[in-house]
Amino acid sequence: MVWMLMADYGKGLSFLSNTNKMTRTLKHFIYLFLFIALSACSGNSLTVTSDNKEEPINETLSESIILLHVNDIHANMDNFPKIAAYIEELRNTNENVFLLSAGDLFSGNPFVDQHERPGYPLIHLMNELKFDASALGNHEFDHGQKVLNERMDDANFPFLCANIDTQNAVLNQPQPYIILKTANDFPIVVLGLIETGTKIDGRYIPSTHPDKVNDCNFLYYKSIAGEYTHLKKEDNLFLVLSHLGQGTDVKLADRYSEIDLIIGGHSHSTIKNPYIQNNALICQAGSKGKYIGRIDIKIEEGKIKSESAQLIETEKLSAVNSRIQSIVDQYNNNSAMKRIIAQNKSILSNKNELGALMTDAVNWKLKTDIAFQNSGGIRSSLPQGEITVGQVYELDPFNNDIILFELSCDEIRSLLNSTSEGDLKVAGINYRYLGQGNIQLENYDGTLLDESQTYKVGLNSYIASAYNFDHNDIGQNSSVASSNCLMEFLEFKKEINYNGINRIFKN
Repeated sequence: MVWMLMADYGKGLSFLSNTNKMTRTLKHFIYLFLFIALSACSGNSLTVTSDNKEEPINETLSESIILLHVNDIHANMDNFPKIAAYIEELRNTNENVFLLSAGDLFSGNPFVDQHERPGYPLIHLMNELKFDASALGNHEFDHGQKVLNERMDDANFPFLCANIDTQNAVLNQPQPYIILKTANDFPIVVLGLIETGTKIDGRYIPSTHPDKVNDCNFLYYKSIAGEYTHLKKEDNLFLVLSHLGQGTDVKLADRYSEIDLIIGGHSHSTIKNPYIQNNALICQAGSKGKYIGRIDIKIEEGKIKSESAQLIETEKLSAVNSRIQSIVDQYNNNSAMKRIIAQNKSILSNKNELGALMTDAVNWKLKTDIAFQNSGGIRSSLPQGEITVGQVYELDPFNNDIILFELSCDEIRSLLNSTSEGDLKVAGINYRYLGQGNIQLENYDGTLLDESQTYKVGLNSYIASAYNFDHNDIGQNSSVASSNCLMEFLEFKKEINYNGINRIFKN
């Protein structure tokens, strides 16, 4: 049959070449007809590519997708070698493996945070693991906008945030979303959102030092998400890479049925059994790389057929990527961070005890009468035995200066009432909740403070900027970081024991 058509094709060419009555349009029509007839007789479904090679047409577009995710790494590198080995194994046997972070890459590991390029070691490792995207987390701002710009430039992946406007800020505008494509071009829309849980002077910002987000305009997550739901189509996946926290993720899912999947962060939730809320599968993988979230999605005929999710416990993985391990070891080989500065007689994990130590250090260093430390700024514990420089930076990673105020007793009460009960740890006094906002200020011996006096009070710059309290004194920056106070205090004391110390009481 093919040969007969080819013979006829040859006659047609002869005829076309010898007649002067055939128009150019009819010639093109006959060429096209003969080409289609020859293709149909070949017995295969073919397509012609731009380089004239013939390839099979994929009619079903059925495939499997694996989405891997972490959140709130907080500069912890030690789990990366196992995570890398796990990812490498999956990529060797699967075409469609994507790797995502739901934000908070920095603040928590001095080998990363105190690096000459703050945060860079983690970006280096994420580049090596070939992350596809990261949400912008509140702790990405901890080193300031200039440094964040540098780390964003270093990254081989985009930072995503739809609810930020940096038009008037130092920070470069992040992308709101990206669209990832599978091997068969199935689209995965990934939208980034950041929490805005702190209110300062009528303005909502993420949970970071207010000075670090100057001129950044943060928009309400629910309203902004609605501006992107049109990206949801019948034949794609609409994913929110969220640094909002699990409770807010639930609210977002309830609001928008277009959302297929929420990969969350910020609340450090270990969701071992991911669940459906409205139409969205909600997932989150704890913190510090202790878990890898894995989501398996089946695509049939170009549409989502099924999805399932689980957490992989990193510690239980046996394989280690030796190349990534060598990079981690290199960054961890920092003798300055390993220097021993004091001995601890008992493990300190209680925030009342740790806060007492940190505030004692401020009073000692700056000769203040009273010092306060917010619970959120106490980021780790101290082991029994040797205390190193690195452990101090892990406990207090934010490099906040101490601001000095002259405050009356009523102004001190205003500060304590501006936050949740027991949030502010203290040195120089005890304080006691009597109910209905009434707080009694006491000396260590139980006598009351002199209400007619003012007191020299040390607050870290986050408290001074983010807490709304009465104070006639505008404050003076000591230009001494709280971590430096603690470092020098420990070296002076040489040995500490804060077991059982508590300075906050309730009647």
